[in-house]
Amino acid sequence: MEFLASVLFATALVLFSYRFNRWLIGDRLRADPYPMALTASAVLLLAIIAESLVNPAYEAWLGNKLWEYRVLPLHDRNVSALAVLVWTAYGVHLYFARQSMALKLTGRWNSYAGKSLILGCEAPLVFEVSGNLTFLYLSGTYYAYYLPSDLGHLTSLQVVPAYVLCIFIGLVILRRLETFPRRSALPVVLFAGGVTFLFAG
Repeated sequence: MEFLASVLFATALVLFSYRFNRWLIGDRLRADPYPMALTASAVLLLAIIAESLVNPAYEAWLGNKLWEYRVLPLHDRNVSALAVLVWTAYGVHLYFARQSMALKLTGRWNSYAGKSLILGCEAPLVFEVSGNLTFLYLSGTYYAYYLPSDLGHLTSLQVVPAYVLCIFIGLVILRRLETFPRRSALPVVLFAGGVTFLFAG
Protein backbone atom coordinates (compact mmCIF):
# COMPACT_ATOMS: atom_id res chain seq x y z
CA MET A 1 0.00 0.00 0.00
CA GLU A 2 2.93 2.37 0.62
CA PHE A 3 3.98 2.22 -3.03
CA LEU A 4 0.40 2.79 -4.16
CA ALA A 5 0.13 5.75 -1.79
CA SER A 6 3.29 7.28 -3.25
CA VAL A 7 2.05 6.82 -6.82
CA LEU A 8 -1.32 8.38 -6.00
CA PHE A 9 0.23 11.28 -4.13
CA ALA A 10 2.82 11.97 -6.83
CA THR A 11 0.17 11.85 -9.55
CA ALA A 12 -2.20 14.08 -7.57
CA LEU A 13 0.60 16.57 -6.91
CA VAL A 14 1.46 16.92 -10.59
CA LEU A 15 -2.18 17.16 -11.70
CA PHE A 16 -3.09 19.66 -8.99
CA SER A 17 -0.05 21.79 -9.76
CA TYR A 18 -0.82 21.83 -13.47
CA ARG A 19 -4.46 22.79 -12.93
CA PHE A 20 -3.68 25.40 -10.28
CA ASN A 21 -0.91 27.08 -12.27
CA ARG A 22 -3.02 26.90 -15.42
CA TRP A 23 -5.72 28.72 -13.47
CA LEU A 24 -3.17 31.34 -12.42
CA ILE A 25 -1.58 32.10 -15.79
CA GLY A 26 -3.79 30.38 -18.36
CA ASP A 27 -2.33 29.55 -21.77
CA ARG A 28 1.01 31.02 -20.80
CA LEU A 29 1.76 27.86 -18.81
CA ARG A 30 4.13 25.65 -20.78
CA ALA A 31 4.87 21.94 -20.54
CA ASP A 32 8.16 21.73 -22.43
CA PRO A 33 9.57 18.21 -21.85
CA TYR A 34 13.25 19.19 -21.60
CA PRO A 35 13.10 21.91 -18.90
CA MET A 36 10.46 19.89 -17.07
CA ALA A 37 12.74 16.84 -17.01
CA LEU A 38 15.72 19.00 -16.08
CA THR A 39 13.88 20.55 -13.14
CA ALA A 40 12.45 17.23 -11.92
CA SER A 41 15.78 15.39 -12.09
CA ALA A 42 17.70 18.25 -10.48
CA VAL A 43 15.17 18.44 -7.64
CA LEU A 44 15.48 14.71 -7.00
CA LEU A 45 19.26 14.85 -6.75
CA LEU A 46 19.47 18.09 -4.75
CA ALA A 47 16.62 17.22 -2.37
CA ILE A 48 17.99 13.86 -1.27
CA ILE A 49 21.48 15.29 -0.82
CA ALA A 50 19.98 18.10 1.27
CA GLU A 51 17.94 15.65 3.36
CA SER A 52 20.99 13.51 4.04
CA LEU A 53 22.95 16.56 5.20
CA VAL A 54 20.40 18.79 6.95
CA ASN A 55 18.90 16.22 9.31
CA PRO A 56 22.25 14.97 10.72
CA ALA A 57 23.47 18.57 11.01
CA TYR A 58 20.33 19.53 12.93
CA GLU A 59 20.86 16.54 15.24
CA ALA A 60 24.52 17.44 15.79
CA TRP A 61 23.69 21.05 16.68
CA LEU A 62 20.43 20.63 18.63
CA GLY A 63 20.53 17.03 19.84
CA ASN A 64 17.65 15.54 17.87
CA LYS A 65 16.59 15.03 14.28
CA LEU A 66 13.78 16.93 12.64
CA TRP A 67 12.27 13.90 10.88
CA GLU A 68 12.64 10.21 10.18
CA TYR A 69 11.24 8.39 7.21
CA ARG A 70 8.94 5.52 8.12
CA VAL A 71 8.50 4.08 4.60
CA LEU A 72 11.49 2.43 2.87
CA PRO A 73 14.03 4.52 4.82
CA LEU A 74 17.62 4.96 3.64
CA HIS A 75 20.62 7.00 4.81
CA ASP A 76 19.90 6.48 8.52
CA ARG A 77 16.17 7.20 7.97
CA ASN A 78 16.92 10.67 6.58
CA VAL A 79 15.72 9.73 3.08
CA SER A 80 13.13 7.35 1.61
CA ALA A 81 13.49 5.14 -1.46
CA LEU A 82 10.14 6.57 -2.56
CA ALA A 83 11.92 9.89 -3.11
CA VAL A 84 12.31 8.74 -6.71
CA LEU A 85 8.58 9.31 -7.14
CA VAL A 86 7.82 12.00 -4.57
CA TRP A 87 10.71 14.41 -5.14
CA THR A 88 10.53 13.97 -8.91
CA ALA A 89 6.83 14.88 -8.79
CA TYR A 90 7.66 17.92 -6.66
CA GLY A 91 10.20 18.87 -9.32
CA VAL A 92 7.45 18.88 -11.94
CA HIS A 93 5.37 21.07 -9.63
CA LEU A 94 8.34 23.42 -9.25
CA TYR A 95 8.64 23.64 -13.03
CA PHE A 96 5.03 24.85 -13.25
CA ALA A 97 5.21 27.04 -10.14
CA ARG A 98 8.29 28.90 -11.33
CA GLN A 99 6.45 29.95 -14.47
CA SER A 100 3.57 31.36 -12.42
CA MET A 101 5.88 33.10 -9.99
CA ALA A 102 7.86 34.70 -12.82
CA LEU A 103 4.65 36.19 -14.23
CA LYS A 104 2.75 36.99 -11.04
CA LEU A 105 5.35 38.10 -8.51
CA THR A 106 6.71 41.63 -8.52
CA GLY A 107 9.51 43.50 -6.80
CA ARG A 108 11.42 41.67 -4.10
CA TRP A 109 9.05 38.72 -4.23
CA ASN A 110 10.26 37.98 -7.76
CA SER A 111 13.78 37.25 -6.53
CA TYR A 112 15.55 34.12 -5.34
CA ALA A 113 14.90 35.17 -1.75
CA GLY A 114 11.20 35.93 -2.29
CA LYS A 115 10.53 32.74 -4.21
CA SER A 116 12.49 30.69 -1.66
CA LEU A 117 10.39 32.10 1.17
CA ILE A 118 7.14 31.23 -0.61
CA LEU A 119 8.25 27.75 -1.62
CA GLY A 120 9.93 27.15 1.73
CA CYS A 121 6.56 27.58 3.44
CA GLU A 122 4.49 25.86 0.75
CA ALA A 123 6.52 22.64 0.55
CA PRO A 124 6.26 21.58 4.21
CA LEU A 125 2.95 23.20 5.15
CA VAL A 126 1.01 22.09 2.06
CA PHE A 127 2.71 19.17 0.38
CA GLU A 128 4.32 17.41 3.34
CA VAL A 129 1.10 17.62 5.31
CA SER A 130 -1.03 16.37 2.39
CA GLY A 131 1.52 13.65 1.62
CA ASN A 132 1.58 12.38 5.18
CA LEU A 133 -2.21 12.47 5.37
CA THR A 134 -2.37 10.44 2.13
CA PHE A 135 -0.04 7.81 3.56
CA LEU A 136 -1.85 7.72 6.89
CA TYR A 137 -5.19 7.23 5.16
CA LEU A 138 -4.06 4.61 2.64
CA SER A 139 -1.38 2.70 4.53
CA GLY A 140 -1.81 3.64 8.18
CA THR A 141 1.70 5.04 8.57
CA TYR A 142 3.52 8.32 8.24
CA TYR A 143 5.68 8.78 5.18
CA ALA A 144 7.99 11.17 7.06
CA TYR A 145 7.41 11.41 10.80
CA TYR A 146 8.42 14.77 12.26
CA LEU A 147 9.79 14.48 15.76
CA PRO A 148 8.65 17.98 16.82
CA SER A 149 4.95 17.76 17.63
CA ASP A 150 4.01 21.36 16.83
CA LEU A 151 1.99 20.29 13.76
CA GLY A 152 0.93 16.81 14.78
CA HIS A 153 4.14 15.18 13.47
CA LEU A 154 2.87 15.78 9.89
CA THR A 155 5.56 18.43 9.42
CA SER A 156 7.07 21.11 11.63
CA LEU A 157 7.52 24.86 11.58
CA GLN A 158 11.11 24.16 12.60
CA VAL A 159 11.84 22.78 9.13
CA VAL A 160 10.77 25.96 7.31
CA PRO A 161 14.12 27.80 7.67
CA ALA A 162 15.97 24.75 6.32
CA TYR A 163 13.57 24.57 3.39
CA VAL A 164 13.98 28.25 2.59
CA LEU A 165 17.78 27.99 2.62
CA CYS A 166 17.90 24.75 0.60
CA ILE A 167 15.40 26.04 -1.96
CA PHE A 168 17.38 29.25 -2.35
CA ILE A 169 20.53 27.25 -3.12
CA GLY A 170 18.56 24.89 -5.35
CA LEU A 171 17.06 27.73 -7.40
CA VAL A 172 20.51 29.23 -7.98
CA ILE A 173 21.87 25.85 -9.10
CA LEU A 174 18.85 25.18 -11.29
CA ARG A 175 19.19 28.55 -12.99
CA ARG A 176 22.81 27.71 -13.72
CA LEU A 177 21.84 24.33 -15.17
CA GLU A 178 19.34 26.06 -17.44
CA THR A 179 22.14 28.09 -19.03
CA PHE A 180 23.80 24.92 -20.36
CA PRO A 181 23.10 23.95 -23.96
CA ARG A 182 20.08 21.68 -24.29
CA ARG A 183 21.49 18.21 -24.19
CA SER A 184 19.06 15.38 -23.64
CA ALA A 185 21.65 13.55 -21.54
CA LEU A 186 21.75 16.15 -18.75
CA PRO A 187 18.39 15.29 -17.11
CA VAL A 188 19.24 11.59 -17.47
CA VAL A 189 22.63 12.11 -15.79
CA LEU A 190 21.07 14.10 -12.95
CA PHE A 191 18.33 11.52 -12.42
CA ALA A 192 20.83 8.65 -12.52
CA GLY A 193 22.99 10.53 -10.02
CA GLY A 194 20.02 10.93 -7.70
CA VAL A 195 19.08 7.25 -7.90
CA THR A 196 22.72 6.19 -7.36
CA PHE A 197 23.10 8.47 -4.34
CA LEU A 198 19.76 7.36 -2.96
CA PHE A 199 20.47 3.64 -3.03
CA ALA A 200 24.10 4.02 -1.97
CA GLY A 201 22.72 4.62 1.52
